[in-house]
Amino acid sequence: MDQAQTQGAPAAHSEEIAEIKVRLDAGDARMGRIEQDLAANTAATQQTAASTAELVDLFTSFKGAFRVFEYIGRLAKPLGYIVGACASVAALWTAWKSGVNPK
Repeated sequence: MDQAQTQGAPAAHSEEIAEIKVRLDAGDARMGRIEQDLAANTAATQQTAASTAELVDLFTSFKGAFRVFEYIGRLAKPLGYIVGACASVAALWTAWKSGVNPK
């Protein structure tokens, strides 16, 4: 019985080793495909990042421009009051100098 087991064991061992080699080869091929797909994905991601970098710069400059316009708007409101007051004083001065009487 020991001889029968020992005679069948090398054949079974060889089959197991052959099966393991087949599975390893299949896994190696799969890993190669995954690496190729990953390289293609990385290239596409880098291309997308490069093309969107200009848009990000554009939006950043728009953000700065809107901030400047906000400051101009904050400054324009009090300046509008000052210009209105100066125009009123100038109109009163002109009316007083020209002798226009109120009705």
